[in-house]
Amino acid sequence: MTLDLLVPGLLPPADAPEAMRTARFPALERWLARARPSREAARGTRGWLAAAFELGSPPPYAALALEGEGLGRPGAWLRADPVHLAVGQDAVALRDASLLAVTREESNALVDALGTHFKADGLNFNSPAPDRWYVQVPPGEVPVTTALDDALGRNVFGLLPRGSGALNWAGALTETQMLFASHAVNQEREARGQPTINGVWFWGEGVLPETLARPYAAIEGGDEFVRGFARISGAGTVIENGGGLAILDGAARALVRGDAAGWLEAVTALERDWFARMGALVSRHGAVRVIVPGHADTQVFTLDSSARWRWLRRARPLAGHA
Repeated sequence: MTLDLLVPGLLPPADAPEAMRTARFPALERWLARARPSREAARGTRGWLAAAFELGSPPPYAALALEGEGLGRPGAWLRADPVHLAVGQDAVALRDASLLAVTREESNALVDALGTHFKADGLNFNSPAPDRWYVQVPPGEVPVTTALDDALGRNVFGLLPRGSGALNWAGALTETQMLFASHAVNQEREARGQPTINGVWFWGEGVLPETLARPYAAIEGGDEFVRGFARISGAGTVIENGGGLAILDGAARALVRGDAAGWLEAVTALERDWFARMGALVSRHGAVRVIVPGHADTQVFTLDSSARWRWLRRARPLAGHA
């Protein structure tokens, strides 16, 4: 059986700081050089996972993530994540909760305000974590949305949710901005010099699937979305000799924050904890695939027993594989 390592954010982007593009990781570079490389269509991390589990597009991100939170419920769900909308001269750009440091108290207060304001529209809000909000949507009111990752940093005009029911989703976003603008939470954040939580981003629409394909016997790591896949597919949480999927997403989380030092720390941990013992992993599982989702495509580096004999291949910095 094959061990798959899903490692988003492993390769530094072209505009990354020099420290990221020139950093050297001997074990990682050596094994990537010895791998059989291939490329797949660009899907991003969530899209790659959805395809692996034979889900349609877009996957019901919110419902699966809520299941991963241990709060799976029937009906259609959306994420309604707290965001900061930065108003410019000609555009409104989106910044997500990773830059906001939302507290539990702030989350509770704002979600309570949302629940009260939209109660008549049948929207039921839930916040299992300060930076992860969900909303249950009545039948017939599920909009078509743009994923949060796809909207970050972009002008939100043209990316707003579009519905075919009675609820005006673009209007709901405007109402939320007005509701939050005068809320005590944001008045206190402004007084402290913090960016305000001045909106929510609706995305990830869908209903929890009753069953899923089970491509992996076990899945380790990952976020609430991945845990939802594991729970519905019946995958275990400890990878043994039968192969499995390990989600190693620390580098990707650092990239979203624009945190070069955090990226270097995350890749150093990959070097130490995984690639320094790659020979043993290949021997144990028979083959290891290093899967790196990107915007242009998904790169797959396959290592098997023959890889250790490809020692003449020249190692190069990670940026050379991007």
